[in-house]
Amino acid sequence: MLDVKARGYIGNAGFWAIWVLLLLFCYFNSYDDPSSIFYNESKAYEQRYSRQRSLEAEAFLRKIPAKLPPDNSKFLCIGVPSINRTTQSFLSNTVATLTDTLTPRDRASIHLVVLIADRPSEHHSAYGQPWLESIADEVLLYGEPPKNANSSLYHTVPFNLVAGRQRGDGRTENMRLDHSLLVETCRNHGSQYFVLVEDDIIASRDWFSRLKKGLQYVEAKTKQTKKEWLYLRLFFSELYMGWNSEEWLAYSMHIFAIYAIALIVFLVARGRLAFLGGKSTHTYRYVTALAFGLWIPALIALYFIGGRVAVGRISPLGWTSHGVREMPEYGCCAQGLLFPRRQLDGVFELLRNPPYDFPGDMILEGYAGDRGLKKWALDPSVFQHVGFKESSEGPRKAEVWNFSFERLWTKR
Repeated sequence: MLDVKARGYIGNAGFWAIWVLLLLFCYFNSYDDPSSIFYNESKAYEQRYSRQRSLEAEAFLRKIPAKLPPDNSKFLCIGVPSINRTTQSFLSNTVATLTDTLTPRDRASIHLVVLIADRPSEHHSAYGQPWLESIADEVLLYGEPPKNANSSLYHTVPFNLVAGRQRGDGRTENMRLDHSLLVETCRNHGSQYFVLVEDDIIASRDWFSRLKKGLQYVEAKTKQTKKEWLYLRLFFSELYMGWNSEEWLAYSMHIFAIYAIALIVFLVARGRLAFLGGKSTHTYRYVTALAFGLWIPALIALYFIGGRVAVGRISPLGWTSHGVREMPEYGCCAQGLLFPRRQLDGVFELLRNPPYDFPGDMILEGYAGDRGLKKWALDPSVFQHVGFKESSEGPRKAEVWNFSFERLWTKR
């Protein structure tokens, strides 16, 4: 029979062997989590699934199928504001990936509106392009439509949208007014839901089916709790989803809870072993010292260095059949936001009216907080922000990226 010390050595060695294996797993699994010490930026930003979807979009654009007439459900209206980029345009791939995997029936339930926000309109690379006319259901312009254009497709809208006020040239003001115009257009169309989509995203193949499944859950939850919601995010940046210093108290409470549970377990075990005495008592003391002094701290450290996003992906506590999570904080940005029709009046007024000190996605957070509206998100995102190296302001690397989206990549 092994003595207490030998059994302790074996148990401790077994724990550390498992811990090292878990550490190696974190090394290979957490490369795309900025909150992990194993984060590898060059590998994390590799466009695997988004590149695959871009190639599929290009193939779709070469042979666009004819659209069916719209059905009477008016389920979804998608608004895409677009301004010409300095070196590269993403609009064609955006609208292509939004439509290439839809069934004819699904496509007929969607009204796709594109706003060409350039002045003059012909400065935009998509102006008058056949692919735009084949995919979009409505194209809004601040200028004149192309010659011999489909009059039922192109609509000229006023540039000055606020009565008695000249529109300025500030970026925030123009973005908010462009967004408000799309809200207004889709509200007037009468769709049940409105999605604001930026023109530099790539959509997953299953974005529409996951959207419908997520909406079903959110609406059921709303009826159950009687708590209304403002939006469902179809994209969020995981760069803001890591460990946040302002949440130190919550982390401390969780650690305290872990130690409290462990203490209760060991106290129960002590009561059951007390009557045995002798070696059992010595073993208990030795294991208790190892657990509280080494094992639990080591596991907590592993949890934090593994990264919040990476650990969350494999945690059974986060697994759901509906793919929706509540996101009360740190949600960013406006690449894909879905609103129910009942919220559009308030959203329209918020975006349309001055002052224009803050972007729309920022003031929406305050709007939701003031009214106690819930904010939901599809997780993982069904959109990717492929314009992270190029924006309307010029080349840059924006902190707007969803790493989990790229994991949807599959070999073909």
